[in-house]
Amino acid sequence: MNLDPSTLAGIITAIGTFLTAIALVINAVTARRRDKRIEGKVDTVHTIVNQQRTDMQRYIRAQSATLKAHGIDLPVDQSIDPEQDKRDAAS
Repeated sequence: MNLDPSTLAGIITAIGTFLTAIALVINAVTARRRDKRIEGKVDTVHTIVNQQRTDMQRYIRAQSATLKAHGIDLPVDQSIDPEQDKRDAAS
């Protein structure tokens, strides 16, 4: 069988294109699986952090109630900027 050089080049190009397409599909499937695993881990971490935050808020409320019940003034909330109210009022 004697093939024309342009036909042989076309066949080689078609095979190369086919192999490239297969490699891209494999890569896409692998990336999708990896993304799903990472997404699952992120969801788990968010659940843990949110639960810890909720637990902390309940604990702080319980401590605050105990301090108030014993006539002890609550400390200033250091998680907020005390100067923010002054800046808001000035604007």
